[in-house]
Amino acid sequence: MLGDRSRLLVVAHGTASAAGAATTARLIDAVRAARPDTPVALCFLDVVDPRLPDVLDDRPTVLVPLLLSTGYHVQTDIPAAAEPHPATRIARHLGPDDRLVAVLLDRLGPVPADARVALVGAGSRRPDARAELDETGRRLAARLGRDVTVLTMADDLPTRLGELAPVTVATYLLAEGQFVDTLEAAAAGRGRVAPPLGVHPELVQLVWDRYDQSLDSALG
Repeated sequence: MLGDRSRLLVVAHGTASAAGAATTARLIDAVRAARPDTPVALCFLDVVDPRLPDVLDDRPTVLVPLLLSTGYHVQTDIPAAAEPHPATRIARHLGPDDRLVAVLLDRLGPVPADARVALVGAGSRRPDARAELDETGRRLAARLGRDVTVLTMADDLPTRLGELAPVTVATYLLAEGQFVDTLEAAAAGRGRVAPPLGVHPELVQLVWDRYDQSLDSALG
């Protein structure tokens, strides 16, 4: 079977945050544990090593971007690194997906009746990325049965979250780091910030589904 011969290479953005790096490592440990017979490796696009170009070789590989939305890395960086390696297939990035919404709901917990809800993601100048973030906001709103305001880290968060106060923030980020710290500071006194997505069975399954989808398209 092709899948038995193809390693899973997860490529994350990379962070200088020790807590964020530890969360990413735990997530990959959970991914590895879910299918112990398939080789799983982790690399990064920025900040820390090993970097993506340094771990690609001639082995059959399915590369899964551990990225929630499209953008420069998905559209440019990753394809350029993989192009010299014909045995490497690039799977789809993670979002939008209902399983990510399920994780957001778990992290949110009960939302007070008088609180407004904001979904905050990293953001990108590319319109495709904004469209994907907005789609996640629509899916979250449908599950909650209430309006969700979609914001990015590029917005004036203290002002925007102040306008929504009391606000409950769904953190559309994978792990701890500078963005989470900035978001928590912006929301101080204005409401509650849910933890990032972190390690969750739905996220583990989503990574493997992206791997399987890539293999299925190769066989189809």
